[in-house]
Amino acid sequence: MNKLVRWFMWACCSWGMSIGLAQAQGYPTKPIKIVVPFGPGGSGDITARAFGQYLEAQLKQAVVVENKAGANGILGTEAVKNSPADGYTLLLTTNTTLAANLSLYKKVPYEPLKDFEHLGQFGTAASVALVSKESGIKSAAELTAYAKANPGKVFFGHYNSASQMTAELFKVKTGAPMTGIPYKSIGSALQDFYGGQLQVMFIEYLPAMSHIDNPKVTVLGVTGAGRFKTWPNVPAIGETYPGYELGFFLGLAAPAGIPADVARKLEGAIASALKDEGFLARLAQLGLEPSKVSKADYPRFIQSEITRWAQVIKDAGVKPE
Repeated sequence: MNKLVRWFMWACCSWGMSIGLAQAQGYPTKPIKIVVPFGPGGSGDITARAFGQYLEAQLKQAVVVENKAGANGILGTEAVKNSPADGYTLLLTTNTTLAANLSLYKKVPYEPLKDFEHLGQFGTAASVALVSKESGIKSAAELTAYAKANPGKVFFGHYNSASQMTAELFKVKTGAPMTGIPYKSIGSALQDFYGGQLQVMFIEYLPAMSHIDNPKVTVLGVTGAGRFKTWPNVPAIGETYPGYELGFFLGLAAPAGIPADVARKLEGAIASALKDEGFLARLAQLGLEPSKVSKADYPRFIQSEITRWAQVIKDAGVKPE
């Protein structure tokens, strides 16, 4: 290789590195998009918008939240995977997209730990079981009894893995025969719930807050290991059925290959948000327990969730689609 060729290759490499560094140092120079792979109104959507407001104030740049629902979160997740790794397209991640889908589907077009740079976790939460007041059902035990006495007549709606598997696990622990109906969004499922087509809904704390006090609804119990401090009078379902417990997590990721300086800036924003009293108060309002998982431990946490959800899905007898 002659000197001219070597010089040219060195110049190209140096130019590329300097451009990348300049991009990182100047980031962001245009609006940032956070893709929520589910419809509006759910836990991920509400959390993404809360963090988007915080990030916008911190970086002095517009942050736009885009709902890209479909295939239980797969469409939006794949879209971000295939986006430029420049820090301008981010993904709201959940146990559904990073863990449960790997066992709910025979083939998923992304690898959670390989195709994404995981920037941090916002927090964890659980769900709550709701039935219609007209049903006369007042407890988890009464729901079980009703379902057993009326096989084929109890339906639940699900729009992500949390809403599906909390119900499926309830079936495993109680023997209650219930049939799941898939929906693209929580709004569509709730419409049918209030319309009487669905007898029970397992909804995450965040979106459930606007329905808890509805006079048309009876609250049966929460799916967490213990009672939710905001609703101290609502029992954990595990109090009636020991061993029943299922929660979920929410985080933020970018396509793999994002510049290191950009990733650090976003990681820093998440870390500072989790120390900000205003943001923490917002998380509390939304029912999220702030994350205690460090950046270094996050990949191991995700792997453990992949294993945990695989076991839950296996125990529930749910066959991959």
